[in-house]
Amino acid sequence: MGHLVRSLSKHLPGQLDGLLENARFQDGAAALQRLVDPAHVEKALVRMSPEEAGWLADLLAERWSWIADVQLDPEVAIVAPDELWVGAEPIRLPLSLAAVGLDEGFEAVWEGAVLPGPPASSATLLARPPEGKAPGIARVRAQVRASVRGQRCVLIAQAQVALRRPSVVVSDDRRRLLAQDHTGRPAVGCRLEIGPDTHVTGTGGLVELEVPAQPGASLKLEGIPAGRIPGGNP
Repeated sequence: MGHLVRSLSKHLPGQLDGLLENARFQDGAAALQRLVDPAHVEKALVRMSPEEAGWLADLLAERWSWIADVQLDPEVAIVAPDELWVGAEPIRLPLSLAAVGLDEGFEAVWEGAVLPGPPASSATLLARPPEGKAPGIARVRAQVRASVRGQRCVLIAQAQVALRRPSVVVSDDRRRLLAQDHTGRPAVGCRLEIGPDTHVTGTGGLVELEVPAQPGASLKLEGIPAGRIPGGNP
């Protein structure tokens, strides 16, 4: 969505060939000018869900195509999750690059929380368990060497992945379980395994059981071990 808006605000004024200078299109010109401001765009995107942003991007691209050819600037992004649950051991996760407008055969020099390796279009994220109660973040940067219509260029892509260590608080009657991460942030809409049974956490990371959980049953949050139900032997 952000890429489309940046490209639109850059190319559409020229494609309209002076029409925006006409007083009739004053409001439209002002709207396009606001899109030039990255802070304005970012503020709007933060308020949208991914589904809303996708719908709006499709609509903007369609309306743009009615007026002129859609021209997306070359751009590259790191394909990585927004967050990752990590247990006691580091996790390795493949990373790749998504590119628009680049010729075939680009490669990147990777930096940050990745395993060392030669320049390539992919890398491996090394997510280490966060320590203490401070938020954990894995930062990755890729310096992409590419070409656009035969012209060499260098693009920079960056990403950060929030690292969350699971914690589950069990009520005394073993019927209410509160899933959260090491900072106390609720784990909402996450998969909580209680022994052989799987549940999805609700508001506030809560799971309510009709019958008490079996003492000693293992707990896993998003597949990561998170202790056991108290009251039994491991």
